[in-house]
Amino acid sequence: MYLKVTKVKDKEYLKIVESYWDKKEKKVKHKVIANLGRLDQFIGQSALIKKLIEKLSDGKYVEIDEINKDGNADNYNYGYIVLKTVWNRYKLNGFFKKVLENKKIKNDKEIIKTIFTLIVNRALFSEYSKHRYFNKKDYFLFLNEELKLHNLYLTLEVLEEIKEELELHLLNLNKNLFNLDLEVALYDVTTLYFESKREDADIEIKDEENNNTIETKKGLRKFGLSKDFKINEVQIVLSLLIDKSGIPITFEIYEGNRAETTTLLDTLDRLKNKFGLNKITIVADRGISKWLNLKEIKLRGYEYIVAISFKSKNLSEKILDDKKNYTQISFSTEKGYYGYKEFIITEEKRVKISKNSSLYDETLDKENKGYIYQTIPLTHKIVATYSDIRAKKDESDRNRAIENLTKKINNKTAIKKSKFIKITNNNENSSSSNNDDSCNIGYEIDFEAIKEDAKFDGYYALASSDTSLSALEIINIHKNIYDIENSFRDLKNTLSIRPIYHYKRERIIGHIIVSFLAYMFLKHIEISLKNSKKTDDNLKESITIENIKDSLLSMEVTKTLIKDTHYYLKNKHTKLASRIVDLFKINLPKNIVDERDIKDYILGF
Repeated sequence: MYLKVTKVKDKEYLKIVESYWDKKEKKVKHKVIANLGRLDQFIGQSALIKKLIEKLSDGKYVEIDEINKDGNADNYNYGYIVLKTVWNRYKLNGFFKKVLENKKIKNDKEIIKTIFTLIVNRALFSEYSKHRYFNKKDYFLFLNEELKLHNLYLTLEVLEEIKEELELHLLNLNKNLFNLDLEVALYDVTTLYFESKREDADIEIKDEENNNTIETKKGLRKFGLSKDFKINEVQIVLSLLIDKSGIPITFEIYEGNRAETTTLLDTLDRLKNKFGLNKITIVADRGISKWLNLKEIKLRGYEYIVAISFKSKNLSEKILDDKKNYTQISFSTEKGYYGYKEFIITEEKRVKISKNSSLYDETLDKENKGYIYQTIPLTHKIVATYSDIRAKKDESDRNRAIENLTKKINNKTAIKKSKFIKITNNNENSSSSNNDDSCNIGYEIDFEAIKEDAKFDGYYALASSDTSLSALEIINIHKNIYDIENSFRDLKNTLSIRPIYHYKRERIIGHIIVSFLAYMFLKHIEISLKNSKKTDDNLKESITIENIKDSLLSMEVTKTLIKDTHYYLKNKHTKLASRIVDLFKINLPKNIVDERDIKDYILGF
């Protein structure tokens, strides 16, 4: 409510005007509360005007200089109520209550509330450790009033115990919420490092009666091949399976030195045995497409679409073909040519089969080495593509690599193994007085290798075990592989899933479960926004996990003191936050509310 002066001809008139929100037109409007008359008649009558406004506003009128006299004003977040809305959609209160009762885990109310607060922390305050978050817990309005630090760590251990029940519950809910398509699943593996240089020992679980070893639990934190380029920290291996829309289905954690090619088989068995998924097509990149893996996928009754290496003579002769034998998909002056070629092929490869494979035959292991060699045939449809854009990228990547290698050779710095260099023996600088066979190792660019590599510029090959699929179907399904790469990027960067500071196995797994849930919640919001007909195309371009996180953080109120009473002033939030609020049908608090009203508002979710 404010005073407004309007001019009519040569006279000025004073009005009391109130702002209000028009729900239909979705904009702020103004209405005249009282026409006070000519302005010159009120000069020197400020006390009278003040009393009039105070009367009209039911005593809620205050002067600016009465607000926040103590000089302190803090911002608090209420945007986490959107996450609570998603929590309710997944019916997690009821699920956790039931499963904790079945497991006879006490303090279920405290644990359930702590699980939610851990999800809020990971989704919106992901750069904070559990301890740092506890010290900043008041930022989320009325969320953590009774939170205790030890509950955070205890809850992680509880989550580890109920992982499989939780994943199955979420899987069933996602089928209903998003019509989850489980005929195609994208699979990939990454590594997560710890701020530690200490490996975990393996734990032997023994029979209490005769002290025999029943099971050996391998320690999780191990040194291994890092995808984060970390060489001095221990790590774990994380596998993730998502549907083609990007919704996570399941994940698993392995010891840090586990080869990624061996993780897929375990996930496939879990899909069949735990989730009852009998028909599914696994989509993966080259890291998983080992010959034995592909055979194991087929043995379990599943199909695969994978990127494959095609530099063997048998395949390269068929793929490195004249463009006239390719079917054109598109052509433009800007992007150039893009086309494909398809053929069905049966190949045989001799592979090493270890004990953990269903193909292992103990009777053939005459020397009891724990492995055998066997020739395995596979039939699949090969879809080869050629793209001018990819050709330019391949050439650019190679030139950049050669440039870096040339600098290192000239500067005589250490060089890692590369297909573009060859080692030469250089004895020119050897001392003539030395009679030993020592020599200086030299490097030079291998131009023959560069020429050979350039032949493959622009080409890419996919293999599909389902030969009934068309080439375009195979290409379009495999394009979704970028979604799982984005999932790992969001988990690592936006949600700061690593580095991990926990050392207990149960807490490490609990931490990943919380990150999995936080990612699923944000992904739920993202997909809901993109699927909504009310979301305009311009806004859709800005819908990312990171922008959703920032939008929820923009939903803040400022706490201030007015006449010895605390009030909360709603701050301006982003346009994307407004769209989220509208989509989830959330009624926002009034622009200014007292403490009782804002608490009732928050607790109503």
